[in-house]
Amino acid sequence: MTRQPYTPDRLDQLALRVLDVCSRLRTMATRVRGESVDEFLLHDKKALEWLAHLEEWTQKSEADIELSLLRQRGTRRAGEAVARPQ
Repeated sequence: MTRQPYTPDRLDQLALRVLDVCSRLRTMATRVRGESVDEFLLHDKKALEWLAHLEEWTQKSEADIELSLLRQRGTRRAGEAVARPQ
């Protein structure tokens, strides 16, 4: 798997796509509830599998971003320390 560069805007775009899927699922639930349907059949195996992968990817990505931010902060502080000798 190749890493891709992400900007904050690109992360927002991804988040909005996921939010759109969530919104559609909530709309489906509301419609079914409104029609007083107790349950219906759906193929969910792949969706649940993808969701588990997405959750795992998100956790790993959060850790990667945190590590990257810590490194950048350390590099910046080291540069500042060198710039002002004691």
